[in-house]
Amino acid sequence: MVNNVREFKVELGETDSAGLVYYPNYFRWFDRATRDWLRVTGLTPKEMLGKFHFEQPVVDCGCHFYGPLRYDDSVRIETAVTLVEHKTFRLEHNVYSEGNLIASAYEVRTWIEIDNPFEEGKLNSVDIPRFFAEILKGSVAKDADEEAILIMD
Repeated sequence: MVNNVREFKVELGETDSAGLVYYPNYFRWFDRATRDWLRVTGLTPKEMLGKFHFEQPVVDCGCHFYGPLRYDDSVRIETAVTLVEHKTFRLEHNVYSEGNLIASAYEVRTWIEIDNPFEEGKLNSVDIPRFFAEILKGSVAKDADEEAILIMD
């Protein structure tokens, strides 16, 4: 089930000395895909933190790699929320190039409330507020026809 698509080209600086995408870059891409997904649902990261004092840090993640990516390859990351629980939600990312599945990954993010979001403060894991949980849960039930597409440079 796809909720968001991010498309871009691999940059030279994202590759290692063997000319392959260096694996930490995948996790950077997944974080961007998650932030893009939040924006599409109307949950902008800036507003979530500044107005509501909420953040969604990663508490678990993993990735399986099936093939390499190289400089200038076209990349398509499909992201979907697949599970919403009381304090956590799970996103899954599939990475494609030229129609081939290159990697599949997941992130589990927890919902936290930050006392003072712009200073070092206590992090409190809280239940996902009903309003936000409904947005997250609603995305799990979306049809693939309703996917939002973000084309990135």
